[in-house]
Amino acid sequence: MALTDKQTNFVNEYMKDMNATAAYLRAGYKCTEEAARRAASRLLTNVDVKAEIERRQEKIGEKNDITVEWILEEMKDTYRQAKEMGEYSAANKSLEMLGRYKGMFNDKLKVDATVTKKLEEFFS
Repeated sequence: MALTDKQTNFVNEYMKDMNATAAYLRAGYKCTEEAARRAASRLLTNVDVKAEIERRQEKIGEKNDITVEWILEEMKDTYRQAKEMGEYSAANKSLEMLGRYKGMFNDKLKVDATVTKKLEEFFS
């Protein structure tokens, strides 16, 4: 589905600085900053808006030869160089970023549970 003019303006503005609230206001939506923050957050979840942002980011990445593989290689190189120079803080940051990419360090707790008792049994 095609984006509305305001949604297109929002995407254009969002691509400038990735600030959704500011992009929402610059796109021509008239509201308070607090309302813009909430509305911009919702707009970022719009399937068509999200797809357009992803399409543009992919295009930028291709244009600049930025791939996941390139980023991972750069992080590994940064780790090695920092470690050789004794810059352990930078080396640890590179390791942390690599670990996060692999899903090793999550700030969110993932709970996977199955409820086996019936609600009536639970509350009785």
